[in-house]
Amino acid sequence: MNLRQGFSIFTLFMAILGLASVEAQAQSKKPLVRLNYSGSIYATTSVVGVEKGFFDQQGLIVNATPESSGQVALQALIGGSTDFAVGANVRPIQALARDLPIKVVALSSYGFAGYVLVPRKDSATKSLEELKGKTLAVQVGSGTHTVWLRYLRHKGISEKEFTIKNVETEQIPAAFEAGGIDGAIAWDPFATLIMEKGLGRAILGPKDMAEPLNVTYPFFVMTTEETIKRKPEVVQKFVNAWAKTLHYIHNNKAEVADLMQAFFAREGTKLQKETVKKLLDGTNYDRVRVSPADIDDTMESAKIQFEQKKLKKLPDLKQHVDNSFAEKAEKMVKAGAVKAVKKTK
Repeated sequence: MNLRQGFSIFTLFMAILGLASVEAQAQSKKPLVRLNYSGSIYATTSVVGVEKGFFDQQGLIVNATPESSGQVALQALIGGSTDFAVGANVRPIQALARDLPIKVVALSSYGFAGYVLVPRKDSATKSLEELKGKTLAVQVGSGTHTVWLRYLRHKGISEKEFTIKNVETEQIPAAFEAGGIDGAIAWDPFATLIMEKGLGRAILGPKDMAEPLNVTYPFFVMTTEETIKRKPEVVQKFVNAWAKTLHYIHNNKAEVADLMQAFFAREGTKLQKETVKKLLDGTNYDRVRVSPADIDDTMESAKIQFEQKKLKKLPDLKQHVDNSFAEKAEKMVKAGAVKAVKKTK
C-alpha cells in the first residue's frame, strides 16, 4: 500500500466515523420518553406502538416497560420514574383521591375482559349464587374486581357472602393448579389460559357482567400536570404516535395478533394465535379520545371504592381529562388517511 492509498483509506474511515457521529447526535436530540403499562391484553397499544416504530416516526425514543398491573405503572408515574402510564379506569381515580396531579390524555383501549371461573372438576356450579360461602381468588382493588362488585350489587348479592382471597391475577392460574380455591375473578390473557389448560371453566364472561352495567372499561393513558406544563410538544408527539398506533391496530388485527403472541411468549405466557385474535376482538381500538361514557363508567366504579373506604374522597374525573392532545392527534390521523386514499386513486 502506498502513501496515497493509505491516505484515501484513512479519509474514507474518518468520513464514515463523522457520519456515525452526526447520526448519533441526531438520535441524542430526540426526547427520551418513559412508558410503563399493564402487561396483559391491555398492553397491545404500548407494544404495537414501539414494535411498529410509530413513536420513532414522531421523533421520540421510548423506553417502554411492562408491569404486573396498572397500579404498578401508576406508582412509577407518581414516583417520577416514568413519564406516561397506562392503567384501568380506577387507577387515575386512586391517584386523584390522594391529591396527586394526574391527567388523563388519551384512551389506550376499551372493553371488559373479566371472567368468573370455577375449577374444571366442579361440573355442577352454573351461577354466581352457587358460589356463596366459597373461596374466590381475585386481585382486590383492580378494575376487574370493582366491576365484579358492581355486578354483585346489580344482582343483589354482597361480597361478604364469599370468602375473598387476594391474589395477583397473573398468579391465579397457579392457584387453580395448586387447589385451595373454589373459583376466581380474572382477566385475559390469564382467564383464557386457565380455560385452555383445562384448569377451569367460565360461568360468567365479559359480556355477562359488562352489558347490564353499561361498562366500557376504558384503559387510560396518564401523565402528570408537570409534564404537560413543561413538555407540551412531547405530550403531543406521544399522543400522535398513540393515535396512529390505535388506527393501525383497528385495521390490522391479524398482524397485531402475531406481535402480541410474541409479546406474551416473552412474558412467559404461551398462547395460540387464534387465542390472541380472540383476545384482541374482545377489546376496542377505534378511538383515542376519552368519551363521556368512559368517564361515567369510571365514576361508577369509583363510587364503589369510595363506599368501601378505599378512597379518601371521590374526585371528579371529568375535571382531570385533557382531550386536547387527542383531538389534534385524531385530525392528524384522518388527514393522513385521506392522503393515503388519494394516492391509491
